Amino acid sequence: MGLLGKEWLKAALAAAAVLGVLIGTPFVYSIAAWMAIGDGDVYASKPGPEIVRHTPEQFAALSEQAVRDTLGGLSPSMVLSDRGRSVSPYKPRSDGTPSTLSTVDRRWTVRTRVSAAHRQELREGIEAGWRLHGYRQLPAAWTPSTPEEGPDYLDAEISEKAEIWVALSPEPDQTLTVTMSVSSGDVAYAPQYDRPLSPLRPDVEDAYWSH
Repeated sequence: MGLLGKEWLKAALAAAAVLGVLIGTPFVYSIAAWMAIGDGDVYASKPGPEIVRHTPEQFAALSEQAVRDTLGGLSPSMVLSDRGRSVSPYKPRSDGTPSTLSTVDRRWTVRTRVSAAHRQELREGIEAGWRLHGYRQLPAAWTPSTPEEGPDYLDAEISEKAEIWVALSPEPDQTLTVTMSVSSGDVAYAPQYDRPLSPLRPDVEDAYWSH
C-alpha cells in the first residue's frame, strides 16, 4: 500500500471513530450486546432434537453467579440493580413448528457513583475476578486509547453459549457508568420472563468509589 493509500486508510478509520461517538453510546451498547449473545446462528433452530441447556430458573442462577464472580472481589462492594431481561425465541424449525429454545440477555447497572479515577482499578478487578473463576476473557471489540475516546468493553465466556460483558462508560462529570449483561443460548423459551429494560443512573454515593 502506498503512502497515499495509508493516509486514506487512517482518515477513514478516524472518521469511523468520530461517527461512532456521534451516533452515541446506546448504539455501541447494542453492538456489544449482539456480540455478547453471539453470532446469528444462535437464533436458528438446528436439525435433530432440541436440547435445553438451561431452564429460565437455571439461567437466572447462572447470571446472578456471574455477576458475583465479576464484582464480588471488589472492596468496598457496589450497589447493583437488575434492569431487565430480553427473551428472544429461535427461528421456527425446518418443519415449521415453533422452537422450544431462546436466547436470554439480562442487564444490570451499577448504582454506585464511580469516579473516573478508578477506571483502571475497576477494569483490573473485573479481569482478576474472571481469571479467579475460570472465565475465558475474549478479545476486546473496542479498546479506547484515551478515556475521552469512549467506553471500555470487557467480554468473557462463562461456559458454552453463555457470556458476560461489562461496559465502563465515561460521563461528562468525570464519573463512570458501569453496565453489565449476561446472555446465553439454548434456554427454554419462556416469554413470560421477558422484562423491558428500565432506565437507571448511578445515584448512590460511596466514600471510596465516588471520589
